[in-house]
Amino acid sequence: MASKVYDTLFGNHFKKVNRLSPVYFRTWIYVQTKFNLFMSKLCLSEETKNFFFFNAYKTKMSQVLNSAPDIALYKDEEIPPHLREVAILTGYRSPSSSVKECALSVFFATNETLNFWTHFIPTFYFVYQLVFFWDVLRAYNDSYYWPFIVYMITICIYPLISALAHTFCSTSDMARHVWFFLDYGGLSLYAYGAGLLIKAYSYPEELAHTIMGEYFLEILVFLSITCSISACYSRFIENLFWIKVFRLGAFALPWVWDSIPVLYRVTFSVDVDPAVAEHYILQFFFSFCIFFFYASHLPERLAPGKFDFFGNSHQLLHISGIMATHHQMSAVIVDMKDRRGKLEEYYPLAEYWSVHVFSLVLFSISAAICIFIFWAGHYEKNRMEKRQK
Repeated sequence: MASKVYDTLFGNHFKKVNRLSPVYFRTWIYVQTKFNLFMSKLCLSEETKNFFFFNAYKTKMSQVLNSAPDIALYKDEEIPPHLREVAILTGYRSPSSSVKECALSVFFATNETLNFWTHFIPTFYFVYQLVFFWDVLRAYNDSYYWPFIVYMITICIYPLISALAHTFCSTSDMARHVWFFLDYGGLSLYAYGAGLLIKAYSYPEELAHTIMGEYFLEILVFLSITCSISACYSRFIENLFWIKVFRLGAFALPWVWDSIPVLYRVTFSVDVDPAVAEHYILQFFFSFCIFFFYASHLPERLAPGKFDFFGNSHQLLHISGIMATHHQMSAVIVDMKDRRGKLEEYYPLAEYWSVHVFSLVLFSISAAICIFIFWAGHYEKNRMEKRQK
């Protein structure tokens, strides 16, 4: 489906490159062949087979990186209660790991390893898409594509920050607060980017001149900023139920607001391309998977300790989030092409939403994060004083 979309949008571009640059394609095929050969050999190697589950690879890595420290892992009863995850019993890193130890830990089997890779690898995919579309669409000269570029920037930011947060959150309690504040900020920024994208290219005509259509982006700005504030505040709540309420509610509200016009269009509008409808249905499916895995902590609740390293709910949540984003992007690519004439003539979107308002949202979220970092410093100081007493 994605290849069909690209051929439809950019087939002439590829034909032009192929006609003018045959050497480029021969070089690409050669590099691709060598890469595939290398990967096939790598996948057959004992080091790769032992990567997650055996000490042989860990010893090998320590020999190659002769200055690499030993990555000590702990059980849940060996670490403070506020650092424990539901039904995850082993694989915890030291709460006072060094930056170097955290960076190296992504190459060893810990309960954060796949949390890192399930967002770090997709970051490169989205960055590639951003660079590709920036070049092909010549977006810097055409403001029609600016909402799409803003959206692409946000979907590059949120998985990268998430991957870094899962990597370096074990250096200290304060670092854990800071990294996850940034993580929540990245998701809040994505909420604005997704809503801007929908308003620019996929908003149903029937709702365009309603109260919702007139104030859709204004309410989205408010929800994106309050989403970040609510999620950050949840880090100072000690009751697990209310943590879930504040954090899940923080991200559910912008998602619901972004989804209402899409759901209406897929259900009632007659101008929806079947490919667009298919992508949006898949996006909804993976979005519900996100909420399910976050709220239920399945499958690890059913077998505590069996999913510590592989297959737990947070890893499945990451994968579902990336798949939902991919299908959202793929749907809008089709709308962006097919609806351009009508959108520019009857429903133009002011440029300031992609530049000035986006900058305002970014600044507001950043300011909120700075305030919560200051608050977290006092919070951790008071908690340390209580421990000493």
